[in-house]
Amino acid sequence: MRVLIICNDFPPLNSVGAQRPYSWFNYFNEYGIEPTVITKQWTAKIERAEDVLKNASSEKIIIDKSEKGTVIRVPIELVLPEKILLKFGADKKRIWRKMLSLFYKMFSFVSFSFDKHKRLYFEARKYLQHEKPDFILITGEPFILFKYGYLLHKEFGIPWVADFRDGWKLNHVTRHNRDMLNRFLQSWEFHFEKKYLRNCSFITAPDPYLGTALGKLHKKNFKVVYNGFEEFLNLDLPDQSATLTLTHNGTLTAGQQVEFLLQALLELHNEKKISSAEIQLNFIGLEYYPTQYSRVKNFSNTLNSYLKTTPRIARHEALKHNVESDFLIAFSEKNYQAIFAKVYDYLAAKKPILVLPNDNGLLSELINETKSGLTFQTIEALKKFLLEQLQEKKSGKNLFTISPDNEKVLSYTRKKQAEQLVKFLKENQKR
Repeated sequence: MRVLIICNDFPPLNSVGAQRPYSWFNYFNEYGIEPTVITKQWTAKIERAEDVLKNASSEKIIIDKSEKGTVIRVPIELVLPEKILLKFGADKKRIWRKMLSLFYKMFSFVSFSFDKHKRLYFEARKYLQHEKPDFILITGEPFILFKYGYLLHKEFGIPWVADFRDGWKLNHVTRHNRDMLNRFLQSWEFHFEKKYLRNCSFITAPDPYLGTALGKLHKKNFKVVYNGFEEFLNLDLPDQSATLTLTHNGTLTAGQQVEFLLQALLELHNEKKISSAEIQLNFIGLEYYPTQYSRVKNFSNTLNSYLKTTPRIARHEALKHNVESDFLIAFSEKNYQAIFAKVYDYLAAKKPILVLPNDNGLLSELINETKSGLTFQTIEALKKFLLEQLQEKKSGKNLFTISPDNEKVLSYTRKKQAEQLVKFLKENQKR
């Protein structure tokens, strides 16, 4: 059995989106599937969003073959607003760039002339003129890639799978943008979402909440394929720090309730019960997201001495921060359920996970099911817990520890999730 995977993000790009298709490429061969990946030539180190532009490369297509499968890397193409940014910098011609970016995004669904991802489509089309895989597996974002599945199925008749790493219309980030322009854009894109999904064979999603919603929206069967983690981390631990260390690693969305923790720390500080020498709150990778960075830093100047932020860093460094922390923070969203990809990396670190606040849903259920941490309903309960742990730290005693259900936790490894996806593909293969 053979599968063609089309994706924008793929290693060496350090992103959550890259890890999902990479895990399929990494493990499919063990379960009898020969994968071919068509992706982009990611090379440069990316710490901030504008660093993506530095990946613009030569016109040469790179083909890497190994025992795991084949990876075809196409050159990265920059569109006009990105070229302007590269030439003049982030502080100049902002209005023009925003207008052009909007124009290009809207019309990318109409014409390839405005689509910066189109080389993925044309390379896939060239591949399919000579090869006939059993499935095309396309992961988004960017969701314009679903257009390629729609067109390739029409031309070649090969069934394709729409893998949603997040919702498109049901996106938990854009749903917070309710001004007139964004409502128009969401309506415009939903027209194409419905069109493209009509001829997909089925949908995959990273959690049952999103999968169920997508299945109902598009009247399609769905399969849940969790993001998962590679393996338990066995890194050398540093000497115990005198500082109580809390860490949030990765993306912070507009809906995640970071203020729950910030308010707890602010109240404890104002009550003179803590100092910045005693508690440190790490936000790893936050500087990659300027809006959320400002949101955290501007909450209260009083707290800035408690905060440590970084740009996007190498994956192994980010995982090292998890292991070195006392507690790992998972912020829930209001009125939305999701298991954010970082939570699986938290499981791998075997450090207590604090769900803030309790979502009474998927996130809390995962933590309770795997016995991997605690959930908090109120700021007062969180304050009480932090003070207790701080006192234990000062006394040289053991902090709150977990005894995870390893059998449950191991069911969320990327290898196990790849196995489940392979099983589903084989069950749905045309006979």
